[in-house]
Amino acid sequence: MSVWIDQMSIEGATMWSQEIVAAIRNCKVLILAISENSADSENVVKEVALASEGRKRILPVYLASAEIPESMAYQLAGIQRVEFFEGDEEAGQQSVIRALAKLGVKVSEEASTAAALKRNSHGASHAPSGQAPKSEGAAWGKLAAVVGGVVVMAAGIFFLGGSGSETPAPLGQAGTNAVNTTEQTQPLAKLVILDTNRVVVLPFKTIGGAQDSEDLGYGLVSTLTSKLQPLQNLVIIANESARKFKDTELSPKEIGQALQVGTIVTGEIQTSGDKVQVNIRVIDANTEALGWGSTFSKNKADYLDLQNEIATQLASELKGGLDAAEAQQLVKKATENAEAQSEYQAGRREWNKRSKQGFENAIKHFERAIELDPNYADPYVGLGDTYGLLSIYNFSPSSEAMPKAKSYARQALEINPSFPGAYTSLAWVLHKYEYDWAGAEQNYRKAIELNPNYTTANHWYGIFLYETGRDEESIGRIETATQLAPNSMIIQFSYAEANWRIGRDADALKAAEKSLAIDPNFPFALRQKHVLLGMGTPEDSIKRFEEALAVYPNQPVLRHGLFDLYWKAGKEKEAMDQVIELLDRYHDSYEKARFAEIFFVMGKHENGYRWLEEAIEARESTVPRLPKARELKMMHSEPRFRELYKKINHPVYADK
Repeated sequence: MSVWIDQMSIEGATMWSQEIVAAIRNCKVLILAISENSADSENVVKEVALASEGRKRILPVYLASAEIPESMAYQLAGIQRVEFFEGDEEAGQQSVIRALAKLGVKVSEEASTAAALKRNSHGASHAPSGQAPKSEGAAWGKLAAVVGGVVVMAAGIFFLGGSGSETPAPLGQAGTNAVNTTEQTQPLAKLVILDTNRVVVLPFKTIGGAQDSEDLGYGLVSTLTSKLQPLQNLVIIANESARKFKDTELSPKEIGQALQVGTIVTGEIQTSGDKVQVNIRVIDANTEALGWGSTFSKNKADYLDLQNEIATQLASELKGGLDAAEAQQLVKKATENAEAQSEYQAGRREWNKRSKQGFENAIKHFERAIELDPNYADPYVGLGDTYGLLSIYNFSPSSEAMPKAKSYARQALEINPSFPGAYTSLAWVLHKYEYDWAGAEQNYRKAIELNPNYTTANHWYGIFLYETGRDEESIGRIETATQLAPNSMIIQFSYAEANWRIGRDADALKAAEKSLAIDPNFPFALRQKHVLLGMGTPEDSIKRFEEALAVYPNQPVLRHGLFDLYWKAGKEKEAMDQVIELLDRYHDSYEKARFAEIFFVMGKHENGYRWLEEAIEARESTVPRLPKARELKMMHSEPRFRELYKKINHPVYADK
């Protein structure tokens, strides 16, 4: 691994460059060496933010007592830290080695043995002790020596690479760039070594095929996934992506490569009378070796306790131990009613379908869960998320659905003030309906702080970022969501949308194809591919939309797509027929902002402005996206368009 040393002062460092950005994006672990100077460095703040957005593991190493500035507090919240103070370098060295091993870095056998021998006398510290070093520079040099053969160094930061050459490259000269660009850009000829801190819980096999075993198995997998997700230093794949591998014939290596996970949790569940038995195994996807396995058994009446017992032991095995706060969190039960939990999980399965029938079924399941346990916060969030999406999918006006979404999110927070899902649901309403940009971002960030692996929070925050003009941040955030849910149809579509908005059409097409591979008739991805990206001949594209209409006859986005295709093909009569159909059948449910889009595209700007003004007055959920929509680029510099968005303080125009 190449080494970069910049011996200039932090204030004079010239490291913020494309090479540093590439190093951060390609690294496995970022070691943040914290001193008074580095904590105040704008460059370091930017580098930590970039690493956090890219879901890189961060190991803060204190060279001196220093306060973390507010600008880095969000990224470093809850992360283990170690001390490397002068006068106690040996203990610091062992703490760094142990911490790196926990973060998935390969450590030499000699170093691992030495760290283990020192474990009883020196442990990793979770807070600075207050002991000040005599020389910050000396401490920095000694810390560099600990990891110097395997790092890229810059301005107080190390970047530990993931799967490059194991032979250290020659050390670069002080103040010069010695990055091996060939190593960074050339693809590996062998399979990627998978990160064992990326974990998927696969659907458990049911023995005997009884329906109650099937339901209990789904409930167990959902619970294990949700309980593991908030844990630091683990990345847990979303439940819906894991479900794609139910009854798969693929090997652990093949599943690992498909999901980019190094650890697979699987097992069997069997019921007999009032007894439940669970066999569980942890498999290394790189070697297919069994790492840990156990059997658990309880009465059905104690099934929720059984779930917590399994989750706690599994988490301890995956992390190599739990701190007191983690152990306490894992034994908490969201509900004491197993039937209520089952209803909630059934509702989530329906919600993920993103169809009219799916949303209607989800509402029924969530409402039933609340009937069974009014103090169960999860189904309130489920209802908030469902009503929050009805206007997006054109099944209800924003003015009817969004206030309900907000009410349910608030009720969930009253029950559980630390529930990431509730903050996410509330943020969506503030973002898409109330146009409270600061409030929305605050709640999105709170949700991610509480659970960095919560897929919906990362996904919706990514949408917020691209709709408010923060393009690169949005790409990083939605990339995180795709890593958490690789097989999510809707997240792949959002990734396509984010890339398309900034002109990365090849990446947008790739993501749209992934979305359509899951549902070939998904209306939003079809429009992305055939209209916005212009793939296929007009005749073939029109045929695809007509086929999709047979599957989703009540989805106006498909009619909108047909209008676009006919209009671009010069068939104005056929295009107008689609507009008439939309106005006739969906005047009350299709958002006015969508009609504004249509009239702007036709060049009928006065009609477009009338629809847009009504959309803003109705606080529609489509309104925030238009200032960054490429199909409306001709409107973005129009004074009247800009003034309308200034009135709602849209961040794209607020300061202009």
